[in-house]
Amino acid sequence: MFYPRFLDSVTSRFQVGPKPTLTFSLAFLLLSLLFYDCRKAERSPGKLVFSLPSDPISLDPIRSTDLSSRIVLKYIYPRLFEINGEGTILPSLVRSYNLAEGPSSKIRRLILELRTDSNSNVGAQTVLGSLERLRNTPGPRRSTYSFLKGGKVLSDSSLEIYFEGGLRETLEKLSLPQAWIYCGPPESTCGNFKLAEWKRNNHLRLVANHPNDLGSEILFRVLPQASTGLYLYFKDELDLMKLPVFLLKNSLVKEDQISVRKGGGVQYIAINAKEPCFDKNFRKALNYSIDKRTIIQVLLEGKGEVSVGPFPKSISDTWTSSEEIYPYDLAKAKELLTQSVCYPKILERELEFRMRGDEENQANGAAIVQNLKELGLKIKTLPMEKAALYKENGEGRGDLTLLFWYADLPGPFAFLDPLFAGDRFGNGGNRAFYSNPKMEKIFQEIRSTDKTDISPQIKEAFSLLSEDAPWIFLWSPYELFLVGDRVPKDTNRRSDLP
Repeated sequence: MFYPRFLDSVTSRFQVGPKPTLTFSLAFLLLSLLFYDCRKAERSPGKLVFSLPSDPISLDPIRSTDLSSRIVLKYIYPRLFEINGEGTILPSLVRSYNLAEGPSSKIRRLILELRTDSNSNVGAQTVLGSLERLRNTPGPRRSTYSFLKGGKVLSDSSLEIYFEGGLRETLEKLSLPQAWIYCGPPESTCGNFKLAEWKRNNHLRLVANHPNDLGSEILFRVLPQASTGLYLYFKDELDLMKLPVFLLKNSLVKEDQISVRKGGGVQYIAINAKEPCFDKNFRKALNYSIDKRTIIQVLLEGKGEVSVGPFPKSISDTWTSSEEIYPYDLAKAKELLTQSVCYPKILERELEFRMRGDEENQANGAAIVQNLKELGLKIKTLPMEKAALYKENGEGRGDLTLLFWYADLPGPFAFLDPLFAGDRFGNGGNRAFYSNPKMEKIFQEIRSTDKTDISPQIKEAFSLLSEDAPWIFLWSPYELFLVGDRVPKDTNRRSDLP
């Protein structure tokens, strides 16, 4: 049987139970790679082949609830605005915008001027129709975009839209994938590419509507097994794939073939705020007890960064020089534990540690649980299916829950709302059921402001969360991609990566 070789380097301190085994596909991969350079197929220079982890659920922006859908859609449909890595909102299809006096005291007016270059054939009527569809189509998106109150076409390339609330939140929501401009079925020609072929659970083929940096065609192959993608990559039949950490040990994978994307998400442990025994001293004790840097080195092969509060360090570096808030200090953790409200009875109670049941989460969870036991706590681990884990967490069940947050948008605000908002408990995103009136005031300010620079509020929120410690702040794994020679490796071209 085969197992991830990184587990061989795990000290006995982090080992719990037998080493997990991988599927037969890895054995197949190892045999296949022996012949990977044989009979390579000729490739068109203008054609790129990317991998997808699963078939898209839908190619309608309103129904883009999964990662695969969003990866494909960004090549098909244009967007009014986009957000850069620092969280700044930038025009995309829009050339310029400005606020004007609204039709009433509550309804505001935003005038949009659209780009009119040769690569953009989306007019004002198409944009208005897409926004009307967004706010009127039944479903969960409808309530999210209820702030839109209609609009009017002013010319072929300009329109006005009416809205309620703050300008910043409006522009941010118009940047999300569900708000990308729908100009007909995916076979239409309004974006950089259009859909030419879709064979379900096998592949999708996009062809370019006009000349662009990526080429004339993109083929997305649906590859649930990363080992299959690796085999195709080394046969020169794949140009871009996401690389799991356990495949880094493969001798054929070279460092210069890997592109790293930082700051996309964080792994954390939600501490159930409904439990009276989990006071601030207890939460801080948990944070100090986890040897995060060792776990990153051993289990993530060093491909990750310690979180700075709830933020990936690559995100927090843009506005603070702070390092890890709670560095590993077992003596300090034990001291804080003795000061917690339920000490020493908390030592007699068996705490439930929940996590997803896949190999990666179980390996990370085992190391964390070992640290918690060294603190003196009794821990019961409960691996679960994803759907059940999230459903029961949304109901407030479980003491400590190992979770992952992948931000919909770049920038620090994506790691605050909805994760800590008092109106987003449970399945709304606030899975620790954390609440602080000072945080609610910050959220209200951000949601109602017309200013796009919210760095003062971000810094204040960071200070509050660092002190309250509603999570066990862990790490942000790097996203690793195998990138072929046909794809530019410029680190500034983040948008080329899925």
